[in-house]
Amino acid sequence: MGFLAIINIMGGHYFIACYFILAAGAFDSVDGKIARLIGIPTNFGKEIDSLADMVSFCLAPSILVYSLYTQNMPGISGEIIASAPLFMGAIRLARFNTEVTDEQPAYFTGLPTPMNALSIASLVLFIEHFKIDNPEYSQPRLLLPLILSLSYLMVSRVHYAKFPLLNITSGRQNTLRLLGIILFMVVFGVSIFIGYPYRVLAGFVSFYILSGMLKHIITLGNIEPKNQEI
Repeated sequence: MGFLAIINIMGGHYFIACYFILAAGAFDSVDGKIARLIGIPTNFGKEIDSLADMVSFCLAPSILVYSLYTQNMPGISGEIIASAPLFMGAIRLARFNTEVTDEQPAYFTGLPTPMNALSIASLVLFIEHFKIDNPEYSQPRLLLPLILSLSYLMVSRVHYAKFPLLNITSGRQNTLRLLGIILFMVVFGVSIFIGYPYRVLAGFVSFYILSGMLKHIITLGNIEPKNQEI
């Protein structure tokens, strides 16, 4: 999917490229679960999955950002900004692979690379469709800082919830997350017919990103200072 996205970016078909990135995210959310469900997860499969993630969720978004927004920037500033999803994503994937333990936590440390790619793709779709309806609209000033911020979140220590298991017997929290995903899919499906899918998608990724940041801030606020001098 990532390779097809890159080919379409090179051909100037940016919307189609975004759709391929979104499709890659959808497949990535279920491939590992399916492998565990049928009992055939392997270390080789994990490494192949990381390489596929590198192409679909790191390289493709960087090329998309460069082609659409930064290639005409002065000097090498455009290249530096556009490379942030690729560079930070590579670090994120390497850290994820080296920190894997037998006891898997119920959260991701740092924004997952698929969600970063989905955020960029949904942001591009939202902005480009808005520009079609509003020809006088220029490139938003906050776009590039947002891309840099998303890239930083990938290597941060902010905890993000994992997507739920495909069953309702794994606890109340998993069931609530599963119901939330089902609700999103229903709302997104309806939005396709009424003409607002990009807004719904942008709202979903924004909620996911901000919820992790908010929970992180609350957690830091609840930590009592140690070794205080009286």
